[in-house]
Amino acid sequence: MRIHSGDTALAADLVTPAEPSGAGLLFVHGYGSDRRRQTLRATEVSQRLGHTGLAVDLSGHGDSPGDLRQCTRQDHLRDVVAAYDALAAAEDVERIGVCAASYGAYLSCLLLGERPIERLLLRAPALYIDAEGPDPESRQHLRALIDTNAALANLAAFDGDTLVLESEHDEVISQRSIEAYLHAARHGTHRVLAGARHALTDDASNAAFLAEIIDWFTGL
Repeated sequence: MRIHSGDTALAADLVTPAEPSGAGLLFVHGYGSDRRRQTLRATEVSQRLGHTGLAVDLSGHGDSPGDLRQCTRQDHLRDVVAAYDALAAAEDVERIGVCAASYGAYLSCLLLGERPIERLLLRAPALYIDAEGPDPESRQHLRALIDTNAALANLAAFDGDTLVLESEHDEVISQRSIEAYLHAARHGTHRVLAGARHALTDDASNAAFLAEIIDWFTGL
C-alpha cells in the first residue's frame, strides 16, 4: 500500500490476520534501513497472535521517495504519525502497539506525544540531541537529561509497558542511551539479546528478536 505523508507517498505493507485480535502492531525501522525484515516479522505476528501489522519505509528509505540526506527528524516523525493513522484506520484495529529499532525507537518515543500507544518495544534505541538540549552522552544526571529531551520526556509520561531490548555486542548504541531510556520508562523492562550486534545480521539474533516480539505483544 501507499501512505500519504505530506507530499510523499510512503511504501508500506499491511498484514491482516485470518482471525483478528483487535490489536495493531506498527513496525518502525532504523536509519538507513527499510521495511523488508519488518514485514516478515509482521507476518509472523499476524499468524501467531492475530495482530494486524504495518511495516513502512520512512522517507528516503527503501521504496519510499526522498533524498535521505535532506530528510529531517520532523519529516520522519510525520511519516510515523501517518503510518500510525493508516494502521488505526485498518479494519478490526482497536488498539496499537509499536515495535521499533534504533532511530525508529527514538521516533516512536516522539510519537507518544502525538498518538495513544498501548505497549512499546524499543530495540537498541538511539538517542539524539534536541535543538537546544544537552548532549545525551554527557555525564549529567539522567533526570536532567530526561527533562530536556522530548523523546525521553514523552517516555517518562507514558503509562504503558515498555521493553528496552539491548543488543549484547552493540557497536552503535552506547550504554548511556540504554540507561537513559530505562531510567525514563515508568513501566520499563530490560532484556538483552545475547550475542547480538546492532544490525542483527545473523539468523540466531533475528530469531531471538522475533521471539521477544511474540512474547512482548502477546495479549496486546
